[in-house]
Amino acid sequence: MSEGELIIPNIPDPILVIFTEDYPKLKELLDYKRDATLIYLKSNGAMAIYRGSLGFECSKDVKDWDQFIKFSKNYTEGIVQAGLQKYQTKEDGLEEKKKQFKNLNLNLISPAVEMISNIICEEYLEKFPNWPTYGTQEDYIKIDIKSHLEYQKKIIYWACKGSIFVKDTKYEWPRNECFYRAEFSGKPEFLISYFDLERIRQCNAMAEKNMKLLKSKLDELDEKLLNQKMEKLLLNGFDF
Repeated sequence: MSEGELIIPNIPDPILVIFTEDYPKLKELLDYKRDATLIYLKSNGAMAIYRGSLGFECSKDVKDWDQFIKFSKNYTEGIVQAGLQKYQTKEDGLEEKKKQFKNLNLNLISPAVEMISNIICEEYLEKFPNWPTYGTQEDYIKIDIKSHLEYQKKIIYWACKGSIFVKDTKYEWPRNECFYRAEFSGKPEFLISYFDLERIRQCNAMAEKNMKLLKSKLDELDEKLLNQKMEKLLLNGFDF
């Protein structure tokens, strides 16, 4: 990405309903110049877009199914953590906001961790309800899940897509007191769309006071968009 190049978040309209219902002046600006308004909101820390992926292989000898479940949860926690830490918005001028979001307590999105982990376990259990009598069994588990949560005047929309290869093995003889081996591998993608409602409220109040001035600034931004090759950060997975 070249210096000065802007990243435009491609946010589907259903997510923008938060502006339609509660922030009418911002909705007016979005209707006037959508992409320029989104850039304005990003520059004021009202929103941020993150995309992260994690690709690795891990395996563990386990004694029973409960250990297998625990192992899968630890794996998905890693996926979510990577989603928080790896993103493609290095030049949007939100260094302090990114730092704050990056350090967000993972427990705040524990519902996401739980849902993703449950999908892996439930899908795999449906395919293979029992450990093999001997040898191995394996398959791919598809992940396509999305939801949102609210925390202290913030709304976080998230989505996880991709696939996980899962394999289990029944040993003929125990290894470290374990008869089974669980393995995971894959590279799912974790997407996050983050809105700070307090910052959004402030931007809406600014629009109420200076609508004419803001529209002129949006005109300048829009001219930039027309004359500059843009690299869009596409998050079409957020079609809530």
